[in-house]
Amino acid sequence: MSGKKLINSADNAVDEALDGLTYIHPGLRRLQGHRVIVREQIDKQKVALLSGGGSGHEPFCAGYIGEGMLTAGVAGSVFASPPTSSILEGIRAIAKDNKAGALIIVINYTGDRINFGLALEKARHEGIKVEMFVCGEDCALTTADKTAGRRGLCGTMFVFKIVGAMAERGESLETIQQTAKAIASNMGTMGLALGPCSLPGHGPLFQVADDVIEIGLGVHGEAGVGQVPLCSAHDAVKKLLDHMTSASSATRLELTAGEELAVILNNLGGTSKLEELILAREIVTQLEGRGYKVKRFYSGHMMTSLEMSGILISILKVTKNGEWLELLDAPSSAPAWPSPLHSVLHGPDRFNPQPVPVAPTQKESDFTFEGVSLSPEGAQKVTSILSEASKALIDMEKKLNQLDSGCGDGDCGSTHAQGARVLGEALATLDTVHPRVLLTQLGVLAEKMGGSSGGVYSLLFTGAAKAFMDHVSGDVDREAWVRALRFGLETVIKYGGAEPGDRTMIDALHPALLVLEQAGGTLTADVLKEAGSAASAGAEATATMQARAGRASYVSKDKVNQADPGAIAAATWFNII
Repeated sequence: MSGKKLINSADNAVDEALDGLTYIHPGLRRLQGHRVIVREQIDKQKVALLSGGGSGHEPFCAGYIGEGMLTAGVAGSVFASPPTSSILEGIRAIAKDNKAGALIIVINYTGDRINFGLALEKARHEGIKVEMFVCGEDCALTTADKTAGRRGLCGTMFVFKIVGAMAERGESLETIQQTAKAIASNMGTMGLALGPCSLPGHGPLFQVADDVIEIGLGVHGEAGVGQVPLCSAHDAVKKLLDHMTSASSATRLELTAGEELAVILNNLGGTSKLEELILAREIVTQLEGRGYKVKRFYSGHMMTSLEMSGILISILKVTKNGEWLELLDAPSSAPAWPSPLHSVLHGPDRFNPQPVPVAPTQKESDFTFEGVSLSPEGAQKVTSILSEASKALIDMEKKLNQLDSGCGDGDCGSTHAQGARVLGEALATLDTVHPRVLLTQLGVLAEKMGGSSGGVYSLLFTGAAKAFMDHVSGDVDREAWVRALRFGLETVIKYGGAEPGDRTMIDALHPALLVLEQAGGTLTADVLKEAGSAASAGAEATATMQARAGRASYVSKDKVNQADPGAIAAATWFNII
């Protein structure tokens, strides 16, 4: 990782980020001269909640300010505890003249304990009713040796939400503090990373080799407690769950058969949503496979470590505390708290829904209409052409991918080869006697190519089939094949948006069509040869055309200097005809 970031300056990054938060959510306000965010309206009749810590963990913690969660949040510099003076101003803003008092929720790191603790003592000297709870639920450490204690991680979001809902409904400070302690004693968190993060203006904080995963890390850019070889999502989740519940670990999370759980899958910043969803599936599957019940699941960027590629898994036992589920479900206006889409029919308890049944997919062999037909010799010729075209496209895979690599995503050859393999496998089942049926079948097969090429070819063949719809019986009119190409290209142009000259497969097939139409239906060998030459020339001419369709249209002109691979492929199979 290079450490590149879209900021204006490292010195102002935190302040500008906090301003940005309030610009998006005007219901949050910033204390002038401090990195403190508070609710727009503060109810001094209810217990107020304050938390905070270093920046770089967004949306923690200001994103959890709102009705039903925190009342205020204090931000330090990136990965640095906020100053006592700002913490004290935050306490004053929410707890001065508040008889219900305030609870400070501190993530267990030494600097935070010191600075928040000092602010608490000063606030008490001012007569403010305030208590502090330190949350530490990290399961990475395996011994009970004297250390700074279990780190506070994203499991703290469970505390924010549950005690926030309690404060909203008017519970006492003492009850809220006791509940916070109970939550912490019933949860654990463990994480991994594929790569490090970097502070604004600096390089990576540590290194992770390409073939390993860092496990047991925190959220301040520090390395983990160990490394394991790079593995699948399934194996990675298994390693974390095994470690969290290991009987030999002093910080293990004790789980019994039938245990009911709430789970957080926290994206540390740089993990793609695709990976995150795969991991969510694995976590649910593996926990339930071990005999536990996942009643709630929350996923997303909840407590990040800048752009770190990795995750944290937090597990909260709710078996003996069913009311916690109600508090997790309670409404909150905090912008960062995820709200899963619960089932309307079955209520808030999470379950694995079954796919909705659909009508059976129409197969190539399901089409019963016939129409005009070819002679046995003609049908055999069509079969031979399809077979030869399939082999040619498979042989061209590498060449087409190379042509596509400079102006697309480098998979044009693979897509065409996939379609060709599907065609080859289905060849024996195709109706090569009846053109309308065959073209319809090819349209269905083309969808299995994948990518935009599959869609384009499906349009081409489906549109081409219309040329034979009005012919219910008899022999095939040769001009119908020319009309089929015309109808197919018109369908592609209508829905694909490309026209002749836009550097696509159309630039190979359209010149060939013009030759065939000028011949007036006289499809002699010479005419077909001329049409094939026109297709090849049209395909080669795309090397100097400006791309106006497809991915190549988004690429700089100087990088689009070779023939379009889709046009080359189209010219290839057309010449086989």
